[in-house]
Amino acid sequence: MKISLPLFFALCVAGSPSFAFYPFVTENTNFLGRDVIQAEVGFDHTEDTTAADYFSNTLSATFSYGLWDKLDILLSAPWQGWNSGGVSESGLGDVAMEAKFWVAERRGWDLALKPGFSLPAGNDAAGLGAGKGQVWVYGIAGRAEGPRQYYLNAGYKYNKNSINEETNVFSASALTAVEVLPRTVLAAELAVETNTDKGSASHPVTSLFGIVWSPDPSLDLDAGVRLGLNGGADDLGLLVGATMRF
Repeated sequence: MKISLPLFFALCVAGSPSFAFYPFVTENTNFLGRDVIQAEVGFDHTEDTTAADYFSNTLSATFSYGLWDKLDILLSAPWQGWNSGGVSESGLGDVAMEAKFWVAERRGWDLALKPGFSLPAGNDAAGLGAGKGQVWVYGIAGRAEGPRQYYLNAGYKYNKNSINEETNVFSASALTAVEVLPRTVLAAELAVETNTDKGSASHPVTSLFGIVWSPDPSLDLDAGVRLGLNGGADDLGLLVGATMRF
């Protein structure tokens, strides 16, 4: 079980006509385009009953702006709440600032980078933040073949904190998406990351299955189910979200 709440969600952005991939953590290689604004809201309910019963709810908001055709900037903040063994807390989590930019194209794969940092806005004593600013970078590879899209991510986060968590956190994920109907995408993801709990020898591995429906080119509605695949991961996550572009 992961002891602390997620400090932020790596919320994905995509420019029309491509689909945004919230609720997946895997980032894509699509961009908003110059001067396009995007607003995204997501809700995540997480449960873990392997030890003490643990429940959390996170409402996340991300605002993105296409500074150039292949450069997006993102600002996100979560409102979090958790309950474990009859103890509960809620409040603002740590605020994140990120940028995503295109790097190159190799053998049909687009390559991009997404660095970012956080500001310790959450109350670390209440389990709502890290207590210190963090930095990270994700490498992204993506390609499209007809109705199918494939994305690979690898990342490192310097998890500086005041709550005795692991400092060096590595992550990797893969996502496959297919357009099964006009404006409707089904996707599946596999993800692994370093367990931030220093006392655990198991690193969380999760799978996530979701659907993205775009009734309008400027609007995506999505839902997903996240399943923990080993003892280091939370048992279950239920996610819904909406993305709007202007």
